[in-house]
Amino acid sequence: MSFPSPGRPAACLTGLILSALAAAGCTPAPSVGQSWTGPGWYLQKSYIIAPAGPVYFGGPYTYAKCEEERAKQPPETASQMLCTRENRKPDRFARS
Repeated sequence: MSFPSPGRPAACLTGLILSALAAAGCTPAPSVGQSWTGPGWYLQKSYIIAPAGPVYFGGPYTYAKCEEERAKQPPETASQMLCTRENRKPDRFARS
């Protein structure tokens, strides 16, 4: 009769605990619906690039101010950002 190694469950438990701690350390960005404060131009990373959906990084701005804020980002980040006009609060699926 063979007995399971006590090290295998301990290693699995350790891995689960470490992954849970790593996930807890990452603070998610507020959703588009939570970040919306009024009509205007918002600097956002689109849903195609951000896997959890679009993320607002600032706003509401005028269009010129939004482009100015986008230009302040590093070039590789600025190319992934959009200035989008939001006239009403987006729903939970980020549709306005």
